[in-house]
Amino acid sequence: MPDIPPPARQVWPDLSLVYAPERVLFQRDNTLITGTEFLAAAHRLAMQLPDQPVMNLCRELRGFTVLFAATLLRGQYVILTGNRTSDGLATLAASHRAVCVAIDGDPESAGLPHGAITLPDPFGRGVQPRDSGDAPFNPVIGADTQVAIVFTSGSTGEPVGHAKSWGGLVTRGVARRALLDPDPEPACLVGTVPPYHLYGFEAVVIQCLATRVTAMTGPGRYPADWRHQLRQTPTPGILVTTPLQLGSLVRSGLALPPIRRVVSASAPLDTEQAMAAETVLATEVTEIYGTTETGSVATRRTLDGPRWELCEGVALAIDARGATVTAPGMAAQLLPDVVERDGERGLRLMGRIGDLVKFGGKRASMAGLNAALLGIEGVRDGVFLRPESNIREAATRMRVFALAPGCSAESILEALRARVEPAFLPRRVRLVAALPRNAMGKLTLGAVRDLAAQNDGMEDIGTFSMSATHPCLAGHFPDQPVVPGVMLLEAGLTRLRNAGFGTVRRIGTAKFLRPVLPGESVTFFAGWMDHGLRLTGRCGDKLVLRAVLQAGEDDDAR
Repeated sequence: MPDIPPPARQVWPDLSLVYAPERVLFQRDNTLITGTEFLAAAHRLAMQLPDQPVMNLCRELRGFTVLFAATLLRGQYVILTGNRTSDGLATLAASHRAVCVAIDGDPESAGLPHGAITLPDPFGRGVQPRDSGDAPFNPVIGADTQVAIVFTSGSTGEPVGHAKSWGGLVTRGVARRALLDPDPEPACLVGTVPPYHLYGFEAVVIQCLATRVTAMTGPGRYPADWRHQLRQTPTPGILVTTPLQLGSLVRSGLALPPIRRVVSASAPLDTEQAMAAETVLATEVTEIYGTTETGSVATRRTLDGPRWELCEGVALAIDARGATVTAPGMAAQLLPDVVERDGERGLRLMGRIGDLVKFGGKRASMAGLNAALLGIEGVRDGVFLRPESNIREAATRMRVFALAPGCSAESILEALRARVEPAFLPRRVRLVAALPRNAMGKLTLGAVRDLAAQNDGMEDIGTFSMSATHPCLAGHFPDQPVVPGVMLLEAGLTRLRNAGFGTVRRIGTAKFLRPVLPGESVTFFAGWMDHGLRLTGRCGDKLVLRAVLQAGEDDDAR
């Protein structure tokens, strides 16, 4: 890795579990929870936890944070993952000898994996108030104490866990005050992001525990929920969100109270989206650049341009192997992005490492292709999917999925032709009702591949029906007309070519499995196999044609 000078002896901020416990940590409508009340609840909860790591499954901010604090009081750490499948959670918990825990009444307390436990809400009705007298113990946690293992989203492959220490999390939280607590009066944070993702964990949970801010709590999945929380803040709130959620808020048309600032992360915002948000919300839009490996690295106001300013305490070094950052409480980490310096404390993001795709002697970045798709008028969401490496054939193309109400697949493909090199054009655009984004708005590679695998990886390439008056039917067969197999196959081959699958060089096998009668509609499907192209035809749910073909690219598509 690049050589980075060793840092001076680290001076840590206040490493108490709760900074200034006399202040208000959480607010929900008119209910205020002070740090002292929070600590008492965390101690009650800690007595109910087993002596093992905790997979914190809470979605609601207050419940998540008190369970996190209770875990630390128990001398354990939490495991955080965006995976919400019961099998995935159970497997991950078993691999760390952890227990899955939720708080009763949490939005995600239903459908828990086998062996999970649900604990009573320590702030709920019927809970005995703290006895007056000595304040609950507020431990100072060692700087090197591991408090969490946070897993990546899996957007580029299998999720990977990264350990986080208390000292590093708190120090970087204090360094974020200029962004998240910029005014003389303490800030109020409204977070739309799940606390089990590192962004939400750092920017809301740790910020609330380790600095003077107050966090708003309550239902938080929809724009109306966020508006309700923003209306409750005593001063204009700071909205901590993602590009996907910000877009939904802007499009909602809701009348919103004053917002001090928008902070976005998880994916870069484009200038048009930031401009629309600043216009509609009447506030500035800022961003955090970071990774699960590193946490927060840099910030910017989107409309100020592509330059990012390194966060306080973060050091950057670049050499031929890539860009490496260090920060308090964190060993040197290689960034997953191509980075260029911009001044002493600035950087520019040039693209994702491994983002490059090469077809037909041409190169492009997946980010650039996706940006071209999302830049088409009417496309609300969309993604390119590159072929899996183990099935790359000469005629294999990119696949494109788009959410575009009111647009046709053909119009989107036509718009792509003006923006994208022919080598990267898909054969067709597949319109979908929604893309399988997770709670952070990310598209994991596995989820997109699952989407592509629907219909067994076969694409609908068109329909065919023969009129009862077609002249070939007179002799095929007299008094019992049946569509000739050769004409059925020819219709399928024509639709193959029209769909961009290339020219068929050879027919390997062709089987006609059921007679097709005049007037019946046949829908053709096509998909690539390891060693050829599969063509099928269906009448309703009946398979009538199955063929294996050898095809190649059209000359003008190379």
